[in-house]
Amino acid sequence: MEKGVALLLEGMNIPDWEKDPNFRDTPARVARMFEEMLTPSKNNWTAFPARSADLIILRGHRVVAICPHHLQPVDVTAYVGYIPNKTTIGLSKLARVVEQHLTIPIMQEDLAHAIVESLEQRLDPKGVGVVLVGIHGCMKFRGVESTGDVVSSVMKGVLLLNAAARGEFLQLIGRP
Repeated sequence: MEKGVALLLEGMNIPDWEKDPNFRDTPARVARMFEEMLTPSKNNWTAFPARSADLIILRGHRVVAICPHHLQPVDVTAYVGYIPNKTTIGLSKLARVVEQHLTIPIMQEDLAHAIVESLEQRLDPKGVGVVLVGIHGCMKFRGVESTGDVVSSVMKGVLLLNAAARGEFLQLIGRP
């Protein structure tokens, strides 16, 4: 990765970047930054028997993803909820399930689907819903220079098929 960043600096026509103290260590710093951003903590999926079928929601968990099209950061706020069937997971695991899919640049809508699929596979819940709100660097700093955000939503099971359950989920997460 360091060699690629060095080529990028050369492509930006930065003269003698290797001698400039502002750029000399940039390839190593950028490589460490991407390694840090793309190495989430492990999720051990601590599970417990579910006592009820109440809606469990993580609201407003912020992560930084990388857009695969321009390699720009995406400031993502995640809202993740599920209705347990027989199993529930430790609360921190909802945040970790979001983070575990940030190991490569990923489209926001693919991230939403990956979170839902992980929860379905591990928990077999009665319903699961994910809403992601992203502020995309590629839209904010170039092109249209939009200050708007992008919302992706994936619902499965009861949260897809039952309007009342879906409405409760959306009401509880607030207006993202």
